[in-house]
This record gives sequence, C-alpha cells and structure tokens, in this order.
Amino acid sequence: MTKFIFVTGGVLSSLGKGIASASIGALLKSRGLKVSMLKFDPYINVDPGTMNPYQHG
Repeated sequence: MTKFIFVTGGVLSSLGKGIASASIGALLKSRGLKVSMLKFDPYINVDPGTMNPYQHG
C-alpha cells in the first residue's frame, strides 16, 4: 500500500524542510522501503523573484 509523508513549513527557511525530508527518506530507505521525493511549488504562474520576501521566504 502506498503511503505519503508531507513536510510543510512556513517562510523562514526551506533548508530545514529539505534536511528533514532527506533524513526521513534515508531512514526509511535503510529499513528497506522504496522512497521517492517530490517537491511541490505552490507558486504556479507567479515569479517568486518579484514577491515580497515575507510572502515567499
């Protein structure tokens, strides 16, 4: 059965979410599970470079 783990967070730092996701994935792989990572970018058709840093992070 397929199971999903979602890692979410605020606008402070994506580095922490990336490290947490990679660590969880490594632990699951070491237990013999198949792991696939997918990054979801909610800013469809929006240029994050022109957004306020408090909105984008």
